[in-house]
Amino acid sequence: MTRAIVEVETAGGQHLNIDLDAKRKAILVAGGHLLVTGGPGAGKTTIALLKAQAILGQLTAGQQVLFLSFSRAAVRAVATRCKSLLSTTERSQIEVQTYHSFCLELIKAHGRLLTGRPPSIRYPDEDRLQKSAFAGNWHEEAARLARDASVYGFDQFASAAATLVNGCAAVRDLLGRKYPMIIVDEFQDTDDDQWRLVAVLSQVATIFSLADPDQSIFQYDAKVDPKRIEKAVAFLKPTVVDLAGDNHRSPNSGILKFADAVLTNTALPRPCPEVTQHAYPPKMFQGTTHAGVVWMFSHLASKGIVNPSVAVLCRSNALVSDISAALSQENVYNGRTYKPVEHQVIWDAELSAASAVVLASILEWATLPPAEAGAITMRAAAAYCRLKDAIKTSQSARAAAAGFAGAAQAASAGKALRNKYGKEIAEAALIGVELRGDPVADWRAARAVLAGIPVLADVLKQVRLVRLFRATDALGQGLADMWVGTGSYKGAAAFVKKTLDQERLISAELEPQGCLVMNIHKSKGKEFDGVVLIEGQFKSHFFDEKGDPPPSLHARRLLRVAITRARTRVAIIRSQGAVPPLITV
Repeated sequence: MTRAIVEVETAGGQHLNIDLDAKRKAILVAGGHLLVTGGPGAGKTTIALLKAQAILGQLTAGQQVLFLSFSRAAVRAVATRCKSLLSTTERSQIEVQTYHSFCLELIKAHGRLLTGRPPSIRYPDEDRLQKSAFAGNWHEEAARLARDASVYGFDQFASAAATLVNGCAAVRDLLGRKYPMIIVDEFQDTDDDQWRLVAVLSQVATIFSLADPDQSIFQYDAKVDPKRIEKAVAFLKPTVVDLAGDNHRSPNSGILKFADAVLTNTALPRPCPEVTQHAYPPKMFQGTTHAGVVWMFSHLASKGIVNPSVAVLCRSNALVSDISAALSQENVYNGRTYKPVEHQVIWDAELSAASAVVLASILEWATLPPAEAGAITMRAAAAYCRLKDAIKTSQSARAAAAGFAGAAQAASAGKALRNKYGKEIAEAALIGVELRGDPVADWRAARAVLAGIPVLADVLKQVRLVRLFRATDALGQGLADMWVGTGSYKGAAAFVKKTLDQERLISAELEPQGCLVMNIHKSKGKEFDGVVLIEGQFKSHFFDEKGDPPPSLHARRLLRVAITRARTRVAIIRSQGAVPPLITV
């Protein structure tokens, strides 16, 4: 095969030689729209950035190449790749954004053209609470707010941006002049509104789409068309280049071949030493999980990997919580005791943050009269339940929110408390909590009080994960300063909410390192040195024959995504007797 060497200058002034085969050379010289397909590690992002680099010299002042992706994690990964391939000047000519941030900027800059009114934004937490409180059809109400009041929710950004660009030739042409080339990452996952935006922009810009059909794992979203790639090819008529079979993420290993065999449920042509499978007997989930994670770190260290990253992946947040609990305590496996493993949980953490505000309110009890002490916790609990109902409609959460809110009003007014939501908290507040001025010890003391209030059992489950927000230092220092200044934790609830909100935003941008626990969907677009893939004994099974009957294509795509997050090693931990992920010979 004809090959060529391309020399690129990195941000540090170093020169890298990249070996290009005929397919990649064809991409660099192709004109018009492009579609490049390939599996994980095929080099789709690299060739896209090299293609962008090839046209940078043709750009005029103020022009850039736009790179659109789905998540901040993916944007961070692309930015990291840019540093390794492009000079500082070249990087300034490539703008990397998520769909949401790009659409939000469009709405803020030109949204008045949609309704004649200045646009305003309804952010996710507010959107969820308003949706929960609205008694009618929220979809219709959100559309009315956008149409009549120019108020847009998070999931309306792409639709509004597409309508704006389609309806206003001046804005469309402006974007075409600003971004003569637009690179669209993870194209197979674009929803109807995002595709409508891309299709309109294709009139004024060259569209370079990157896709892996076998990584389409969002079938539960009715707006994600499983035939998106096929329809886009018919519409855009792009040059199509398939990089399938190439693997630069885990080269010289069998990880991708193993993942492809799982996808197709076929036998491996030869053993894959980089992927190991382990079965745990009944009642050994915690010990086996704990030992598997420790083993993974030991193996990566033996390979000379400094500060390795290990992702512990499973199918649901419920199992994420169980895995976190297992890693947070000592466990015994084959007669050996394993100490707790420091780890971070990656998930949609709004509920955990809200639960921390409930706990922090208990730290304020000593500064308030007993009735008001109980009321502040009741109000925090009501906010927690409203958020829980907003995230996933729950009649019990809605009833609890009303119960806590009513109890808080009664307590503040000095009235008798007649429901369980108020009585249990009021009785605990009357006893109070013993504080010593040590934030760690006092946090545990407040958590012990929380554990003694049955009506707050769900809050207790969530609050156990708060220490995993990477906010321990910020929380501890802030609470310590509060105590030194006032001899109390007055204002702790507001401080904890602000700190955790900030830390959640910051942690989303951090480079993966250490041990991270998350569901498989959260791992999309990320890479790790090692992956430990775990199936529960009674929950979160890899295969759900009722919801996803054989050949279980959705489950197999999900497993392929999980396995191919690894650069070096994969360990699969399942209960004894589980359905094998692939045919064995």
